[in-house]
Amino acid sequence: MSGYTNPYVILQFPDLGGDVSVLMRNPQLLPQSVLTPRDVPLDEHNQPINQQEANEAMYEVFARVIVAWRVYDGSQVVSLEIAEDADPVALFESLGHDVDQPRLGAITPENVAKMPVRIIKRVMEEIAQVADPQ
Repeated sequence: MSGYTNPYVILQFPDLGGDVSVLMRNPQLLPQSVLTPRDVPLDEHNQPINQQEANEAMYEVFARVIVAWRVYDGSQVVSLEIAEDADPVALFESLGHDVDQPRLGAITPENVAKMPVRIIKRVMEEIAQVADPQ
């Protein structure tokens, strides 16, 4: 078989859930154009004027690189009515263990934005290794 070895990278997150994973194209084998976000306006310090727009540009890159995922929607917020004198440990033990969280569907920039920060940071690390391979 011809071609590159390791054309894909699998990222698994057993600490987030036994089935949470992201399959992405190996950034080291991609052309720079795939990994370069679209230009966003910068200030005099070369920082994005609008951080949200900069984030969206990076989410577009992620959507081009991610092939498949089993990721749950991190944007879902459950409102709770908590008594002022609630015991945090007891409350923790009673929450979230039997909640069905919705999985993210299609790989789009909008859905990438709903991923937990832990996963976003790990995908970014894989891409950053290409820019700074130390």
